[in-house]
Amino acid sequence: MPSGQDGIEAKGAAAAPAARRGEGGVQAVVFALEILEYVAQCQTSVGVSELARAFGTPKSRIHRHLQTLVSAGYLLRNDESERYSISARLMVLGHAVSESFELASAARQSARELRDRLGHAVAISQPERDGNRILLIMPNRSNIDISVKPGSILGFASSAQGKLTLAFGDQSLLPKLIDDGIPMLTAYTISDPERLRAEIAAIRRRGWATACNEAVIGLSALAAPIFDALGAYVGAVAITDSVQFIPESPTPEQVREVVAAAEQISRNLGYRPKP
Repeated sequence: MPSGQDGIEAKGAAAAPAARRGEGGVQAVVFALEILEYVAQCQTSVGVSELARAFGTPKSRIHRHLQTLVSAGYLLRNDESERYSISARLMVLGHAVSESFELASAARQSARELRDRLGHAVAISQPERDGNRILLIMPNRSNIDISVKPGSILGFASSAQGKLTLAFGDQSLLPKLIDDGIPMLTAYTISDPERLRAEIAAIRRRGWATACNEAVIGLSALAAPIFDALGAYVGAVAITDSVQFIPESPTPEQVREVVAAAEQISRNLGYRPKP
């Protein structure tokens, strides 16, 4: 079994072939990422000479990439020791990624059970700057699958998930969206500011959101919010299907099951509602 340091050196040796490639655009990016990964795995500060030995490349080339990574805010340089270490920016990025995996993991079983009970595709999403990103999909078991792709971004005003973010997430998003202009994806997208404000207020009161024909004609969704241990809104669980199966006014059973799934996922994340 190799020691931790041996494992790090093996990583550097494995990266060496990439280091010997030309300095084209893609190769330069790949090499910079390999350096970043190496420094992160070392769990301590690293010098230019050590990196040059590990990657089998001149110090000057290593130094160029280190300067780029420091300028981008992903590495820190100690001027006294002339050694490099990871920055808080990189740690925050890693934390954000881990939270995405945590949400998907906490939601997986509940999403599967919701899909099995109602038969519709189930999507788990989290809020981002431009909308809600789909983290997990449980496809329906029909011969015709109507759902969104993992990794997709759903707009704030045109999706059930995005409306939940406007209702329970960052309260500066709705005024900014209205000021910037609400994108019209279909004739059913709510583009009037007053109508949208009223819709978001209603969602905040009842605790769930719908979007029927608003992103794509024929597609309907019903979503409920997910909260973390501190009570912060972190995402949504939604069922998606044809408007034939999820009407504009969803059935009481659909609402009950989606809200129950959201509550269970929130409990999995440590959320406990106040009395």
